[in-house]
Amino acid sequence: MISGVLVYSSRGELVLNKFFKNSLKRSISDIFRVQVINNLDVRSPVLTLGSTTFHHIRSRHGDNLWLVTITRSNANSAAIWEFLYKLDAVMNAYRLDREEALKEEFMIVHEMLDIMLGGNGIPIDTELNSVIAQMSVKPVRNMGGLLDSPDGNDVLSSSSSPTSSAGELHFPKFLTKRSSSFLGQGDSTSDFYDNNKITWRPKGIIHKKDEVFLYVNERINILVSRDGSILKSYVDGTIDIITHLSGTPICRFGLNDSLGMQSEDEKKWLAQQQRHSRNDFGNKNFIPKAAAGSVLLEDCKFHECVSLDKFNRNHIIEFVPPDGSMELMKYHVRDNINLPFKVTPIVTHSTRDNEIDYRITLKSLFPGKLSAKDVVLHIPVPPSTVDCKISVSNGHCKFVPEENAMIWRFNKYNGLTENTLSAVTVSTSDTTQLNLQQWTRPPISLEFEVMMFSNSGLVVRYFTISGKDSKHRAVKWIKYISKAGSYEVRY
Repeated sequence: MISGVLVYSSRGELVLNKFFKNSLKRSISDIFRVQVINNLDVRSPVLTLGSTTFHHIRSRHGDNLWLVTITRSNANSAAIWEFLYKLDAVMNAYRLDREEALKEEFMIVHEMLDIMLGGNGIPIDTELNSVIAQMSVKPVRNMGGLLDSPDGNDVLSSSSSPTSSAGELHFPKFLTKRSSSFLGQGDSTSDFYDNNKITWRPKGIIHKKDEVFLYVNERINILVSRDGSILKSYVDGTIDIITHLSGTPICRFGLNDSLGMQSEDEKKWLAQQQRHSRNDFGNKNFIPKAAAGSVLLEDCKFHECVSLDKFNRNHIIEFVPPDGSMELMKYHVRDNINLPFKVTPIVTHSTRDNEIDYRITLKSLFPGKLSAKDVVLHIPVPPSTVDCKISVSNGHCKFVPEENAMIWRFNKYNGLTENTLSAVTVSTSDTTQLNLQQWTRPPISLEFEVMMFSNSGLVVRYFTISGKDSKHRAVKWIKYISKAGSYEVRY
């Protein structure tokens, strides 16, 4: 229902944006600023321009922030305003109603929106106490950190809604009852773990130093045809975690803002569409690249410690981890893949000398600040080859007779760089032209490992730990590792 949420300062500066539809661009915020904030004649809380509708309110607290929703369908305005007023209330409970505080702690608002709207923009849990109970941090916050409420009482312990310095929060009369358009709220995290016996973690674990290591491991598999078109490309990924945490912690992390799950029926429909699409894998000009923040996961499998309801509703991975290492999640990604390397081979057969001429270009496509290690290009040569005359712009290459191949190696390969190899094979004297023409030409294969690069575009946006002894502060490490699976190029 809601395609995006915007938060502006009182003077019209965009402080926060969160989009639930890939079609939205950040430039859409300029439209609202020009049409409403900078236009003193506008008095309506609803602005419709074509198929896009803006609903907005002004925060009743702090700096009077602008809270705005974007919709591109027939939506229930009362339900949207209910969401906006309750978002305002939760932000006030965390003292994020001022511009500077919001800029410093914007990730907390992203977490609020993940809980309240899930991953598809439909309000699913907007009750104040329920939202606060699911948050990874306590309400009532200043610039120094987490604090108790001014009167010494915990906000959650009160039967009333969170209050501000001005007293109890008030909503318009038509918003005092929950709108029928809202989905029912799911069970809280505490309910999930109260009703399920944690068999994978013993009680009373104590560590001198609390640490968490999160690894996003991905293997990319790709097959490129002779004309440069991509015949096959997919990513097999796992999220592995090593935890050394005291007590019984509840860990939570969020993935991309735009995260989708694909059913079997959707797979069949997409396959049918691809056959009729101009930009299918048969088009040599089409190179899949991950859309900004958009990831479509397939065949997800989780460890038993993960709350599946939480992931299905909000795309938040929440769990009580075992002590030590484990594989938390498996996934498969087929669309919108980031290619780390591009291999361009030009191989010609000299009929006069019975030679094979090679010119191979290897180009890295990942950012320049990153680098790959252990890059190995395996280039097959005819079985009759006895030697190769090789020239490379960088790296080391040698002919390996036992493998009937040239092996081009790089200890380190920087991003956005290009290197070339030129080589001519030397065959035995009894080699005939027919033998070379009948050679099957096995594909060129590539091996590599790139740190802090995600082939699928999957990103861990935040990682929080709650329910632990407050005396322990966990050190959190997140690492992305991209490796080659079957990375082959025909020529």
